[in-house]
Amino acid sequence: MLRKGLQRRLTEEYRYAVTKMQQQAQPARKLFYFSVFFGEAQRVLNFEWNRDLALIYTVTFHVHTQINTAMQASAITPLPIDWTAVYDKLTLVASDLVAYLEKAENDGSEELCQILGCFAEISYAVSGNGIYLYEKGSLKF
Repeated sequence: MLRKGLQRRLTEEYRYAVTKMQQQAQPARKLFYFSVFFGEAQRVLNFEWNRDLALIYTVTFHVHTQINTAMQASAITPLPIDWTAVYDKLTLVASDLVAYLEKAENDGSEELCQILGCFAEISYAVSGNGIYLYEKGSLKF
C-alpha cells in the first residue's frame, strides 16, 4: 500500500486512536480520537499519493461529519439514536481497519471495501432516513 515508514506511521497513529476510543466513556471523546483517521490519512497523503488512502480519508471524514452533525442535532431535539451502539460499532470498525492495515500484504481491495462499507452504514444510520430504517428494524448493526 504505502512505503514501509509511512505505513508504520499510519498504523501506529490509528492503533493509538483505537486504543483511546476503547478507553473513553464519553461519545464526544470517542469521536475526537476517531478524527485521527482522516487527519493522519491526509498528512500521509502529503508525502505519498495512494488511492486507497484517499478513499479511507474521504469515508472517515464523512463518517465523522455525519456523526458530529447528528450529535449536535440530538442536543437540540433528541433523536432516537442508540449512541452506545453507534460508538461501539465505530470503534469496532476502526479496529478492523487497523488490523487490515497492519497485515504485511493488504492489497485485498475487497476487504478494504467491506470495512469502508461498514463505516458507510454507521454514517447512514445517523442520518434522517437511517434513523427511520433503524427504528423500522431494516438497518441493524
